[in-house]
Order: sequence, then structure tokens, then C-alpha cells
Amino acid sequence: MAAVHPGQVQKYAVNCSWFQETFGECPEDADDDTVRRYVRAYIMMLLGTQLFADKSGNRIHIRWLPYVARLEELGTYSWGSAALAWLYRCMCRVANRHVVKLAGPLQLLQSWIFWQFPQFRPAGYETFSWPLASRWAGYNPSGSEKGPRVRTWRLRIDRLQSREFIWMPYSSPDVLQVLHPEVLEPRHMAVWRSVTALIYFAVIEWHQIDRVLPQFGGGTGPSASRLEHRLSDVQGRERRRSMVPLFHAEVACILGRSSGQCIEVRRCCRPWTVSSVPSVVESAVEAYTS
Repeated sequence: MAAVHPGQVQKYAVNCSWFQETFGECPEDADDDTVRRYVRAYIMMLLGTQLFADKSGNRIHIRWLPYVARLEELGTYSWGSAALAWLYRCMCRVANRHVVKLAGPLQLLQSWIFWQFPQFRPAGYETFSWPLASRWAGYNPSGSEKGPRVRTWRLRIDRLQSREFIWMPYSSPDVLQVLHPEVLEPRHMAVWRSVTALIYFAVIEWHQIDRVLPQFGGGTGPSASRLEHRLSDVQGRERRRSMVPLFHAEVACILGRSSGQCIEVRRCCRPWTVSSVPSVVESAVEAYTS
């Protein structure tokens, strides 16, 4: 990053054009160290422009440097939950009438829509493989005017029937044949079926699958726990205290009564890790649920 021209840096973010010009193609005779540098650059572009993109779409934040510096540890982070937390926050922001653009992993959101709502799918995309989102890789929306297109989609959404939504599109035999085998392992299923906090730096959102149990083969579940409401209340109070930010203590320990684990969230200049701190978790849970 030391070779980046100052004109390519804006508010702790580097223009994508610099990454593309510098790391556009790895030399065929590159040694291992050079390959690792290109891999780091590619991962930063993937994180900054796809999974955690902002509305500019052309800048990559330097917050990812501590992560790509330790390639062997990248697989220990829950990237899916962080991306989902960022998407939830972006969708909340765009609900404000003064916000006109939506950020976040929009390709994954579009893929989810096409899988869950068959009547919204574009025609001619029946073949798929892993990853499932690649099914729509060649999709290019029509160039019709924005006004008529928005009104048409709003009308189609208003007319939706419950039978037109597929709760479990990934459970069909043809989909199971192409899924990565690790996806269905119990250790992974326990994660994406858990009711827990999703954390992406200062963003904390609730993974509330108890409200959509039909997606996991169940019925309607109970309402959200008291912990969720206390968490939202704490966040709201702390956001209103401009001099006492939510992460003033640098650590937010959320959940883990049964597993004895806590997610340690540090300031964005340092990565968050998962550590086993049972006593701290118990104290945090008692504080939120009392």
C-alpha cells in the first residue's frame, strides 16, 4: 500500500482503479510471495466491491489490510454473517425516503430473490452449479425507463400470493447435488440456524430465524427474545450519547450461554476474533436479560 499515489486515497479508502491497474493480471513466472500479494489484492477487491460494497462502488477501505495480511486466518471468520449484517443495515438505511441508493452484497440479494420468487426469475437460466448465485451471472436487466419499471414491480409485489413464495428452494434434489458438501455439515447448519447477533465492525443486527422457521422446515415460532429488545435498546441509547459510543469499551460480548463463547468486536483498525470467555458472556447475558 505504500506505493499508492496520494491522489488514489480518499478517507481511508483506495480507488479500485489502482487495484485493477496494479494487480490486474498475475505474471506467469511469479514466485510464491508475488502470488500471495496478488491474492491479497484480489480478496480486498472482493470484500470491498462485492460483499461489503458502499454506494460509491469504486473504493476499497483499508480496514481489510489486517485480515489479508494473515491469509491463513481468513477461514476462521464468519464472513457470511458479517455480509448479512451489512446488507440488513443497508436495507434499513435505504428505507429512509432521503436515501436513493442501496449498498451491500446486492448480487447475493438478487440471487436470493430469484430463488425464492420463481415468478420474478428471468427466463432461460435453468442450469446452475456451485456457487448457486452464479446461475444468474449472465443476467442483464432490460433498459426500460425507471418510472414504468418501478410501478410494474410494485404492482407485481402487491399481487403476490403466499403460494408464490418458495420457502426451501435449496432442498430440492437437483440443488443438493451441486451444493458444497461442507454446507450441510452439522457444525455449519448450527450456525445459520442460530438466533444470534450478526456483527460487522460497528454494525450489529439480529439473525432472527425464529420468525422464518418455514425456511428451515419448521412452523411459525415464538416472538423475539427479551435479549433482542434489550440489545436494540442498548444500541439506541448508546447512539444518542455522542460522547459515549457503543464500542467505547472496545469489546461487545453477545450471546453464548450454551457454547461459552463471545464475539469480541474491536475498533475497525483492529480485527475482531472469537474467544472463549464464559464468565464475561454470563455477565453480559444477565445484564441484558435481567
